[in-house]
Amino acid sequence: MHAVLEPVVSQIASDVRGLDAETTQLHPSGLVHKWTAQQVVEHLVLSYRLTGAALETRLNKGRVSRKQTRTELQWALQLMILSFGALPRGVPALDETVPVKGQFSAMDGRQLGDLLREEAEAMDALLDTCRRRFGIDRVGAHPWLGPLRVDQWRRFHVVHGMHHVAQLRSVIAEVAPALVPVKLGSSLVQELQIPAQRPLA
Repeated sequence: MHAVLEPVVSQIASDVRGLDAETTQLHPSGLVHKWTAQQVVEHLVLSYRLTGAALETRLNKGRVSRKQTRTELQWALQLMILSFGALPRGVPALDETVPVKGQFSAMDGRQLGDLLREEAEAMDALLDTCRRRFGIDRVGAHPWLGPLRVDQWRRFHVVHGMHHVAQLRSVIAEVAPALVPVKLGSSLVQELQIPAQRPLA
């Protein structure tokens, strides 16, 4: 897996590793509208699959999307998320990435970590293929951010993953407080040592 994605994937896998299958199904405060630890991981897995499907479409067509321009809103969101690493709060997840009951069987933390890594590696392999085939062109469009280059896709998934590290730790703090990995107030950017800007990859 690319070094840009590795730290956040490893961090999430590490954070859930000690959870048993019963604990991964617990909703914080018993509120069913709040995601369980497994649902947080499922959401990330589904987001990797959605990106992978978009990349496979471009690879099967043998060309990047004809639409390469960005709207002003997409430009602003790319600046906010990809340059400054700030994911807007309160924005609902894409329907395709919302966990659906029964889509995945109940898993313990180790199984969830393995699933997350497997899906991240599959997406990353497609990103590598797109980079070799299309160079630094914008290879596919994100529903909110518009067309992105390979390095921008990786950056998006790092920022998105870091956002859910904080959420996951909050869930663990409620359902398994003895297993909280670190203080919730710590800076994830410093902890994961992820600079604001990344070289093209």
